[in-house]
Amino acid sequence: MTHKGSSSLAATASAFATYSLVPYLGILFCPGAVVVGTLGVVRSYRSKELPGRSACFLSLVMGLLLLAIQGFLWWILYMVPEWAKEL
Repeated sequence: MTHKGSSSLAATASAFATYSLVPYLGILFCPGAVVVGTLGVVRSYRSKELPGRSACFLSLVMGLLLLAIQGFLWWILYMVPEWAKEL
């Protein structure tokens, strides 16, 4: 794989991770950050090239972390009506 391909994977993974920061709607982008980040890390090890590996790895980790946070936000959104009934 060429240097250009690995940097485009890193840019795509970073974009997915950035868009997943949007509260509630960001959950749509978290899986993309994880998948593209993983693909970028795997390809960087297969081709023995370093460019973009750290960005892909960071996007993978951020995607997983943000998926957990987004899931928690959606759980809160689901639970608010239940909590309101108890008042």
